[in-house]
Amino acid sequence: MCGIAGAAGAPDINEKVKRRLVALGHRESNACGTSQVEGLSTGNILLKITGDMPQSLVGKGALIFDGDIFNFRELGTEQGIKSDSDIEMLSTLVEKKIKEGYSPINAVFSSLSGANGGYALAYALDNELVLARDPVGIKSLFYSLEKEAEKPIIFFASERKAFCGERSNIQPLPPGSIMSFNVWSGEVKEKFLGIEPPKERIVEEHEAAFRLKAALEKAVEIRLTKTTGIAFSGGIDSTFLAALAKRIDPSVPLYAVGLPNSHDLVQAEFAAEAAGMLDSLKIHLLSPEEIEAAIPDIIYSTESTDPMKIAIGLPLYFVAKTVKEDGKQALLTGQGADELFGGYSRYEGFFEQGLEVLDREIYSDLKQISTINLERDNMVTTANSVKLRVPFLDKEVIRTGLAIRPELKVLKRSDRYIRKYILRKAADSLLPPELLWKEKKAIQYGTGVQKVLDRLARDAGFSKKEGNHIEKYLKCVAADKGFNFIAK
Repeated sequence: MCGIAGAAGAPDINEKVKRRLVALGHRESNACGTSQVEGLSTGNILLKITGDMPQSLVGKGALIFDGDIFNFRELGTEQGIKSDSDIEMLSTLVEKKIKEGYSPINAVFSSLSGANGGYALAYALDNELVLARDPVGIKSLFYSLEKEAEKPIIFFASERKAFCGERSNIQPLPPGSIMSFNVWSGEVKEKFLGIEPPKERIVEEHEAAFRLKAALEKAVEIRLTKTTGIAFSGGIDSTFLAALAKRIDPSVPLYAVGLPNSHDLVQAEFAAEAAGMLDSLKIHLLSPEEIEAAIPDIIYSTESTDPMKIAIGLPLYFVAKTVKEDGKQALLTGQGADELFGGYSRYEGFFEQGLEVLDREIYSDLKQISTINLERDNMVTTANSVKLRVPFLDKEVIRTGLAIRPELKVLKRSDRYIRKYILRKAADSLLPPELLWKEKKAIQYGTGVQKVLDRLARDAGFSKKEGNHIEKYLKCVAADKGFNFIAK
């Protein structure tokens, strides 16, 4: 799986970068490369799904890249660039901007301004290093900016663990941030490609449903390949994605995990049959023993002992593991649907406080989705060498979703709330009513994983009555494994 690392301003820089690439070795790859100029080194490991382009791409500067730009052909055509590789197109475009007189940070900013996808990258030219991350934060990128012998240095990598315990003050590059670092002066500059609230608002239900369905259909289409599967729980998010994908590729596989007779497996089978996709459903039955054995891997992957991260990360980890064993390389998930369309139960309380409050909280949650959800999801899928792809966080889907007024997302009828109302209406022509309006349990409960964690913690001697028993258990596991890099 792709991973990038690098440094600027430090002695023995290439060896340090190579150590960081070794620390990313759990990301199975089929290519590896480094590039070095005086005082600056970048490197990557690469899993190629589309194109056949090695990294680092070296021209006037050197580019390393983790992720996908799904509209790279359209962007290339606009600039007169022909390529079957998103990184080749991007490298060519950045270098074209450099030749036109752009500074490195402005060249990267301009080249990414129309990009649709999830990515983290570094571009090195002469004495300047530029780091960039997609506006939503689908791909992770961490950095440490410090001084050694009064000289400023910067290290960066796809994961915290790649810093090998040698750095302090490790922090994520903010989503949408483009940052440059000058090797000689230590000067740092920043630009942002953020998620902006739309000026246009969609208030008519039919128009909102039509535009949302069209945007999501395109988002699924550009992310779907013969090596792609869908994480399937039978809820509205994954079932809508599956129905759209089926129109493009009737054989697209659906993957569900859970303990025997768990809510999610029962619902997944019911939904797959109702949607006419039962033959495409692949089920992985979990056991308490398998979950217990995987816990150290999830702690290592997520770099956390937070009980919520582990409980949610476990089912997705097993979905990705099943996908990998089935010979697939990418996984579509429904991440982002709850944030964009009012899916969480807490939105009912915001609704009661007023529509403007609901609107503000939905936007706030979307801006924080990287830290809360995406970093975790990206790490557990990457641990199985599977690419995470999130159609609901497509650029046009986000633009459409934010434009839709909040009263079409959370509805109150009598004493009953309907969350994600407009998403359900958008799927109306594809799914039967018994799927459209059905609520679903959170994944950690629906799969039965939460109950297993609870029992494991109690069996390990941690009392539920004393509080935080699962977290205490997870910290004990981390300590036993010697995971000294855990963030929290």
